[in-house]
Amino acid sequence: MMIAQNHNINGGALPYDNTYILKDIEIGDNVWLGNRVIILGGVKIGEGAVIQAGSVVVSDIPTLAIAGGHPAVVFSHRDSEHYFRLKNEEKFN
Repeated sequence: MMIAQNHNINGGALPYDNTYILKDIEIGDNVWLGNRVIILGGVKIGEGAVIQAGSVVVSDIPTLAIAGGHPAVVFSHRDSEHYFRLKNEEKFN
């Protein structure tokens, strides 16, 4: 699920008015998103990153990072030499 807009809690009515705050989401090439991942607006996920199932991504995830949790945090990285060799050989599924 990608949520790129939120209600404006600082607008002219309570609890929020009829305006929205929009923030782009950027997802790089060959990103692997597990099942039921939530990505919030304003987030950039770098190329080749892997996001564990059920994670909530609230901040940027770097290229080739492996992240997960609530909120998602980076806990490992893919092997860059292996990744870019396969990419250069155009070995895609």
